[in-house]
Amino acid sequence: MIEHADLSQLAYQQIKSQILSGELERGQKLVQEKIAENLGISRMPLHKALQMLESEFLVESVPRKGYLVKKFDQKELIDAFECREVLEGLAARKLAQSPDHVELALKLNAIFEPFVGQTDIVISDYRIADQEFHNAIRQLSDNVVLKKLDALGNYLKMTFSLGLVRSPQETLAEHYDIINAIKAGDAEKAEYFIRKHASNSIDILINKQNEKL
Repeated sequence: MIEHADLSQLAYQQIKSQILSGELERGQKLVQEKIAENLGISRMPLHKALQMLESEFLVESVPRKGYLVKKFDQKELIDAFECREVLEGLAARKLAQSPDHVELALKLNAIFEPFVGQTDIVISDYRIADQEFHNAIRQLSDNVVLKKLDALGNYLKMTFSLGLVRSPQETLAEHYDIINAIKAGDAEKAEYFIRKHASNSIDILINKQNEKL
């Protein structure tokens, strides 16, 4: 028999994945009856899963509305991108300094290899690859504290729910600048290119924010 704790964990992982992928949109109401039915679980383990997600700032409990996917405002998202810029800069530097930097670069290269030379890139596929790449940059780092920050850093991961801020045609070359710097063992360039990659997106978000003012 599966215990409630196990069902809660399964529900937590499933809903979290849907939030981070954008399948569940920011501000969307989570209809517990429907979710419980889809997952084949009772309300008790689902409620526990939602509490876990609330503690990680992925959902929020709103009086008379229930649980909603947390809707980060534009400033929070810009702040999250700024944190990504710094943390991923450190991670890219560490990868380039690793004795295994060539092997690590090949792993990162494999993520985007299917898109090289394509004229009509499928946005949904590229979006998944983009998220995989940035997660790998942080997770492949040998910095233990950075990995723990990443595990708790759902503010950083929520930036992926925006979708692609810029087109694949613009960012694919930037990703390869990062990969090639890591492959060459050039820590300074690896950090520079990934921070520039983030700051280019931040500039667009700031311009959009200013347009709304």
